[in-house]
Amino acid sequence: MKTKLLLVNPPFTNYGGLEGHGGKTPPLNLGYLAAYVRDKKDTSYQVAILDAEVLNMTFEQISDYVRKEMPAVVGITSSTPVYSNALKIAETCKSINKNIKVIIGGVHPSALPLAVAKEQSIDFVVLGEGEVTFFELLEAVTGKRPFSEVNGIIFKDNGRIVQTQTRNLIEDLDSLPFPARDLMPHNLYQPPPTKRVSTFKATALTSARGCPYSCNFCSANVVWRRKYRFRSPKNVVDEIEHCINTLGVREFSFTDELFTLKRERAVGICQEIIKRGLRIVWVCMCRVGQVDRELLKIMKKSGCREISFGIESGDEQVLETIHKGITLDGAKESIRLVQEVGIRTHTSFMVGNLGEDENTIRRTIEFAKELNSNIAAFFVATPLP
Repeated sequence: MKTKLLLVNPPFTNYGGLEGHGGKTPPLNLGYLAAYVRDKKDTSYQVAILDAEVLNMTFEQISDYVRKEMPAVVGITSSTPVYSNALKIAETCKSINKNIKVIIGGVHPSALPLAVAKEQSIDFVVLGEGEVTFFELLEAVTGKRPFSEVNGIIFKDNGRIVQTQTRNLIEDLDSLPFPARDLMPHNLYQPPPTKRVSTFKATALTSARGCPYSCNFCSANVVWRRKYRFRSPKNVVDEIEHCINTLGVREFSFTDELFTLKRERAVGICQEIIKRGLRIVWVCMCRVGQVDRELLKIMKKSGCREISFGIESGDEQVLETIHKGITLDGAKESIRLVQEVGIRTHTSFMVGNLGEDENTIRRTIEFAKELNSNIAAFFVATPLP
């Protein structure tokens, strides 16, 4: 008999989120976990994904689903804003059947693992990058190995909380299977309006993981430990072509923060798209100072229609305080280059950072106006967790 595994993306919009603000993005992290389990070709596991957010589900509907499917293992992903909802799902599972094993992972559990592990409804915490850890934990849950030999988890041993050794990051990202998008209701996904560049069907795609920089407001280092790893151009474009052929998708949004950090690789991706004659459009994020005219030209030729830059502040002192590592002059130059090539620009700013006052906020607003990007998005700096 197969062990039923359910991976859950908790609801957010129904319980405090702002409708449409962040679009409806596929939970690629769960897609990677599901694909990794299937790729092992271990027929003892049956995996499903429940994206309660995009399905607009209530807790009652989630409860009904769990009662009907009765999974043996439930894996929940959680950022800080949805953590209370993730806990409610965990508690619901335990109330339905106390033998359901509940695993939680994501940014919030990785940031505060011991606090999360103390919750009665949580059996296991997966720390950081999840694919290998999650599969080995499944093997432990089904009696194929001891929990103590699974690196990168927290488990409970007769009421005692035990944290195992740190899991090494996956060196070869090309070795991972493409996310299991077939387990998600893909027709329901769409990018946020600020990053929508066509009327084509759209999806998100991750071409690299991690960031070598040390901005003090960012959660990337919690999961990726400041190590930047990237997929080969061929592997990235293979996934693009797979999405075209299986889902009819022609708009792609790259989720990695630094698409052009490795210039040669960025050029390679663009050349591969052009060589294969793929008629797509795409959006990416770049860091100030990491674009040049020739690079931007080939990006545009391959379908790039928008580049997003995290500027954060129009005040040099605030930029220094948050360890952003960019200058206002550098921001002006990067935005100018992108605009001259004819690619749409998107800039993001935060207000309320450490050391902010009314004057620094006004300078940020004025600088955003001076940059005159196509889209300027403002966020309130909120300490999480």
